Amino acid sequence: MKKTSLFIMLGLVFLMNACGSKDPIQQKWKVNDVKVPNVKALMKLAPMLSQSNKLSHLIPKSVLDGGSKALIIEMLKQTTFEFKADNKCIVNIFGKNATGTYRLSKDKKTLTINSDDIKMGNKMDVKSLSANQLIFDMHLEGQAITFVLVPA
Repeated sequence: MKKTSLFIMLGLVFLMNACGSKDPIQQKWKVNDVKVPNVKALMKLAPMLSQSNKLSHLIPKSVLDGGSKALIIEMLKQTTFEFKADNKCIVNIFGKNATGTYRLSKDKKTLTINSDDIKMGNKMDVKSLSANQLIFDMHLEGQAITFVLVPA
Protein backbone atom coordinates (compact mmCIF):
# COMPACT_ATOMS: atom_id res chain seq x y z
CA MET A 1 0.00 0.00 0.00
CA LYS A 2 2.84 2.40 0.86
CA LYS A 3 4.55 1.66 -2.46
CA THR A 4 1.33 2.34 -4.36
CA SER A 5 0.86 5.67 -2.57
CA LEU A 6 4.46 6.61 -3.28
CA PHE A 7 4.07 5.84 -6.99
CA ILE A 8 0.82 7.82 -7.17
CA MET A 9 2.49 10.82 -5.45
CA LEU A 10 5.49 10.66 -7.78
CA GLY A 11 3.17 10.40 -10.78
CA LEU A 12 1.20 13.46 -9.67
CA VAL A 13 4.38 15.48 -9.12
CA PHE A 14 5.61 14.50 -12.59
CA LEU A 15 2.29 15.45 -14.22
CA MET A 16 2.14 18.80 -12.43
CA ASN A 17 5.67 19.66 -13.51
CA ALA A 18 5.07 18.51 -17.09
CA CYS A 19 1.84 20.48 -17.44
CA GLY A 20 3.20 23.57 -15.77
CA SER A 21 6.47 23.76 -17.66
CA LYS A 22 6.62 26.59 -20.14
CA ASP A 23 8.74 26.93 -23.22
CA PRO A 24 12.14 28.32 -22.14
CA ILE A 25 12.06 30.90 -24.94
CA GLN A 26 8.99 32.58 -23.42
CA GLN A 27 10.64 35.29 -21.37
CA LYS A 28 12.48 38.58 -21.77
CA TRP A 29 16.08 38.25 -22.92
CA LYS A 30 18.96 40.71 -23.08
CA VAL A 31 22.02 40.47 -25.28
CA ASN A 32 25.01 39.32 -23.26
CA ASP A 33 27.38 39.12 -26.23
CA VAL A 34 27.27 39.65 -29.97
CA LYS A 35 29.84 38.59 -32.54
CA VAL A 36 29.86 40.52 -35.82
CA PRO A 37 32.57 39.14 -38.14
CA ASN A 38 32.56 42.13 -40.50
CA VAL A 39 31.03 45.39 -39.26
CA LYS A 40 32.04 47.20 -42.47
CA ALA A 41 29.89 44.83 -44.53
CA LEU A 42 27.04 45.42 -42.12
CA MET A 43 27.44 49.18 -42.50
CA LYS A 44 26.72 48.78 -46.25
CA LEU A 45 23.12 48.49 -45.12
CA ALA A 46 23.16 52.01 -43.65
CA PRO A 47 21.86 53.84 -46.75
CA MET A 48 19.06 51.33 -47.20
CA LEU A 49 18.12 51.53 -43.50
CA SER A 50 18.11 55.31 -43.39
CA GLN A 51 15.85 55.50 -46.47
CA SER A 52 13.36 52.95 -45.14
CA ASN A 53 10.25 54.53 -43.62
CA LYS A 54 9.83 51.48 -41.38
CA LEU A 55 13.43 51.19 -40.16
CA SER A 56 14.79 54.73 -40.15
CA HIS A 57 12.95 55.56 -36.91
CA LEU A 58 14.64 52.60 -35.16
CA ILE A 59 18.27 53.47 -35.79
CA PRO A 60 19.84 56.80 -34.79
CA LYS A 61 21.25 58.70 -37.78
CA SER A 62 24.60 59.14 -35.99
CA VAL A 63 25.03 55.35 -35.90
CA LEU A 64 24.18 54.99 -39.58
CA ASP A 65 26.42 57.86 -40.67
CA GLY A 66 29.69 56.78 -39.12
CA GLY A 67 29.32 54.16 -36.43
CA SER A 68 32.52 52.48 -35.41
CA LYS A 69 32.77 48.74 -34.78
CA ALA A 70 32.83 49.22 -30.99
CA LEU A 71 29.81 51.55 -31.09
CA ILE A 72 27.77 49.22 -33.31
CA ILE A 73 28.53 46.20 -31.12
CA GLU A 74 27.82 48.14 -27.93
CA MET A 75 24.48 49.32 -29.31
CA LEU A 76 23.57 45.79 -30.40
CA LYS A 77 24.33 44.64 -26.84
CA GLN A 78 21.55 46.95 -25.62
CA THR A 79 18.97 44.96 -27.60
CA THR A 80 16.29 42.98 -25.77
CA PHE A 81 13.96 40.30 -27.06
CA GLU A 82 10.70 39.37 -25.35
CA PHE A 83 8.89 36.24 -26.50
CA LYS A 84 5.36 35.79 -25.16
CA ALA A 85 3.14 32.70 -24.90
CA ASP A 86 0.78 33.98 -27.62
CA ASN A 87 3.64 33.99 -30.17
CA LYS A 88 3.91 37.78 -29.95
CA CYS A 89 7.31 39.36 -29.50
CA ILE A 90 8.88 42.71 -28.80
CA VAL A 91 12.41 43.49 -29.94
CA ASN A 92 13.85 46.63 -28.41
CA ILE A 93 16.67 47.68 -30.72
CA PHE A 94 18.48 51.00 -30.62
CA GLY A 95 16.08 52.11 -27.86
CA LYS A 96 12.93 51.58 -29.96
CA ASN A 97 10.36 48.79 -29.78
CA ALA A 98 9.61 46.69 -32.84
CA THR A 99 6.61 44.42 -32.33
CA GLY A 100 5.66 41.32 -34.21
CA THR A 101 5.26 37.59 -34.00
CA TYR A 102 7.69 34.71 -33.65
CA ARG A 103 7.75 31.02 -34.37
CA LEU A 104 10.16 28.45 -33.00
CA SER A 105 10.37 25.32 -35.14
CA LYS A 106 9.36 22.01 -33.55
CA ASP A 107 12.99 20.88 -33.47
CA LYS A 108 13.90 24.23 -31.82
CA LYS A 109 16.58 24.86 -34.47
CA THR A 110 14.97 27.80 -36.32
CA LEU A 111 13.54 30.97 -34.82
CA THR A 112 11.54 33.19 -37.17
CA ILE A 113 10.59 36.74 -36.20
CA ASN A 114 8.11 38.67 -38.34
CA SER A 115 7.62 42.39 -37.83
CA ASP A 116 6.46 45.34 -39.88
CA ASP A 117 9.40 47.28 -38.43
CA ILE A 118 12.21 44.77 -39.05
CA LYS A 119 12.18 42.80 -42.29
CA MET A 120 15.83 41.77 -42.52
CA GLY A 121 17.41 38.77 -40.86
CA ASN A 122 14.10 37.43 -39.62
CA LYS A 123 15.09 33.74 -39.70
CA MET A 124 17.69 32.70 -37.14
CA ASP A 125 19.57 29.44 -36.64
CA VAL A 126 19.24 28.48 -32.97
CA LYS A 127 22.48 27.02 -31.65
CA SER A 128 21.39 26.63 -28.03
CA LEU A 129 18.22 27.17 -26.01
CA SER A 130 17.70 26.69 -22.28
CA ALA A 131 16.00 28.68 -19.53
CA ASN A 132 19.33 30.42 -18.89
CA GLN A 133 20.70 31.07 -22.37
CA LEU A 134 19.63 31.50 -25.99
CA ILE A 135 22.26 31.56 -28.73
CA PHE A 136 21.35 32.14 -32.37
CA ASP A 137 22.94 33.17 -35.65
CA MET A 138 21.28 35.88 -37.72
CA HIS A 139 22.37 35.89 -41.35
CA LEU A 140 22.82 39.35 -42.79
CA GLU A 141 24.95 40.65 -45.65
CA GLY A 142 26.50 37.21 -46.19
CA GLN A 143 27.69 36.77 -42.64
CA ALA A 144 26.43 35.06 -39.50
CA ILE A 145 26.01 37.46 -36.59
CA THR A 146 25.95 35.46 -33.36
CA PHE A 147 23.77 36.70 -30.49
CA VAL A 148 24.19 35.29 -26.99
CA LEU A 149 21.13 36.12 -24.86
CA VAL A 150 20.51 35.70 -21.14
CA PRO A 151 17.33 36.36 -19.13
CA ALA A 152 16.73 40.06 -18.59
